[in-house]
Amino acid sequence: MDIDFEPPLPEDEPPEDEYFEAAKEAIEGLIAEHRVVTERELKVRLEDKFFPWLTKRALDDLVESGRVVPQGLSGRPGRMETKKFFSLPNFSYDEIIGEMREKKAISKEVNAQLTGQAPATYYAEDIFESAFNALDFEIIDRNASSYKDKKVQGITGKEPPNLDFILKRDKVVYGVDIKNWIRYEYITRKQVMFKFDLAKQLGITPFIIARYIDNSLIFKGIIEQGGICYRYKDLILSPNVDTLARKANQVLGYPTIALDRLPTYKIERILFIHKRFLEKLKS
Repeated sequence: MDIDFEPPLPEDEPPEDEYFEAAKEAIEGLIAEHRVVTERELKVRLEDKFFPWLTKRALDDLVESGRVVPQGLSGRPGRMETKKFFSLPNFSYDEIIGEMREKKAISKEVNAQLTGQAPATYYAEDIFESAFNALDFEIIDRNASSYKDKKVQGITGKEPPNLDFILKRDKVVYGVDIKNWIRYEYITRKQVMFKFDLAKQLGITPFIIARYIDNSLIFKGIIEQGGICYRYKDLILSPNVDTLARKANQVLGYPTIALDRLPTYKIERILFIHKRFLEKLKS
């Protein structure tokens, strides 16, 4: 989605330099363990420890110093194909070509699930819809651009932006947006705040549900500004591609699950977040 205005991001980010050397050490350890890695793989494997953009900066520094070397497969990369790989200097191209080909193929398949018609995106929405029903949330609307007498801001002649769901429970109305993504960068945060702002425009509580959002944005950008957030951690895929889910997890370290309903503990987490928000409203 094109974002036509830029809602503010939270300020006062923690100092990255404090973690820079630790990130470089972690990257070298992962490359030594896995022989060859992709940039996205590193960012996902380390996302609970470091901002993905810090991981990128640390990787660039390692490459510049020669402690890590870029690798690539011969031939022109196709659409959605991984272009760069990284290894330690003591690994030759011939030693890691097999791993590069495997990671390239799996990455392409995962990307195909998340782009274009984005089957994984729509599937995740359906999975969460079932969870909302199980928890007795009232689903007021889907793909919603209005609520009661309020409408979101849009561009004349274009379809207005929308929220995936408008839900209600215990007199609280939520504007829900679901982000079943593997790619997460600093610029990606604007997509989150864009959806947050849509709910605010409709006068309802923003509820962001995403596989991954960094802690700073969760607390400073969402919770402190009156919204709630559920970071569910696992990329959700259909059971029809369960083999891909296993490969993505084993080969790329992507936290990926293929299922036809959310596990009970994840469903219960949604209810826990809602009840905690109710307590906050009462205090």
